[in-house]
Amino acid sequence: MRVTRIIIVALVLFIVIAVGAYFLLSGGGGGGATPTTAGGPDGSASAGQTAPAAQEPGLPPPTPTPAIQFVDVVAAAEDIPMGTRLTPEMLALVRRPDSNIAVVAGVSHADPSLLVGQFARTDIAAGQEILSPMLGLVATDMGAAGSDLSLYVSQGQVAVAFPISSFTGVAYSMRPGDLVDVVMSLTMIQVDPEFRSALPNSSERVDQQALLEGQSFLFPATGQGRLELIPELNLVAEILPGTDGSPLSRQVTQLTIQRAEVLWVGSWGPTPPALTRAAPPPEAEESVEGDASGLDDGIAPVQTTVRTQPTAYRPDVVILSLSAQDALALKWAQETGVHLNLALRSQGDSSTFVTASVSLPLSVEQSILTIPEGGDFDLETRFEEAPIPFLPPAPPTP
Repeated sequence: MRVTRIIIVALVLFIVIAVGAYFLLSGGGGGGATPTTAGGPDGSASAGQTAPAAQEPGLPPPTPTPAIQFVDVVAAAEDIPMGTRLTPEMLALVRRPDSNIAVVAGVSHADPSLLVGQFARTDIAAGQEILSPMLGLVATDMGAAGSDLSLYVSQGQVAVAFPISSFTGVAYSMRPGDLVDVVMSLTMIQVDPEFRSALPNSSERVDQQALLEGQSFLFPATGQGRLELIPELNLVAEILPGTDGSPLSRQVTQLTIQRAEVLWVGSWGPTPPALTRAAPPPEAEESVEGDASGLDDGIAPVQTTVRTQPTAYRPDVVILSLSAQDALALKWAQETGVHLNLALRSQGDSSTFVTASVSLPLSVEQSILTIPEGGDFDLETRFEEAPIPFLPPAPPTP
């Protein structure tokens, strides 16, 4: 029995060894079929060498991948809303591969200075490349994106139309891009704090005796005055205002709005009317035929052309760009009868002036004016009766 068991174990071991030897010999070390060698005249591989497994017969060897090249491209340094005029602070240079589709198409930009002053035709996000189709050179490039005038208004500013004349508008010398200051002159009077009416008040005194008798008890209305002791009479008298009782106004002048930008002079249109002159009418050019008497019959009469001077454009409004608070101050001044004048600044002057209000009491207090002393003589024509020089509303015709 023991011998039989030993024989069975030996048989099992023989079978296992035989199967393992079969797999080792048939699998070539577990790598599949035996490599094929070529030694024929085609020269694909020399004898004893293994042919490349990844390359198909007859194809050229693969080309090495070139190194990636980067170029400078202008991008937005911040969010740029549509219609914004580009400034250097809004632009930044970023690196992009030269295989970028915008670089290959030639619609990107490498020099930020070439884009300054152009308009964004669409919203541009921070970090986004700025491409040629996103920009417009002039306001008309914006199409129907909004008002052309709004493109000239800086962010945080508003445009306000302001009426001008030859005196208030610096003799029509302003042009778009100028900076102006607004000077205001206010005429003030003293008012009653409760009635909000001009002082002095008028008063109607009560006749006590007439009141007790049931008669009309109010004296005629008189201006409200003050009681003073008259030393010469040793009596108290009432001092009343002048004959008409109207209050005297007090005027003060102040520089209020500074560095307002002139967007336009005249009504808004496709052509700046302030920069042009009106064309002469057809009848402004007249041909005059000279006297041909005494000349031979074969000589034509002399033709003389008389040209009249074209009339200069006279705008009646200027469009200013200023802050919202200054716009409210300008509107309030216009609607309350404040006298307004524009003062033209020097080109490129962005300084802030510190001024003090000018009035008669302040001028006397600061010794700018001296109160004249009384005297025994005066001018032949009193100063209030002298005519004040003025310019005609229209220039004289030459």
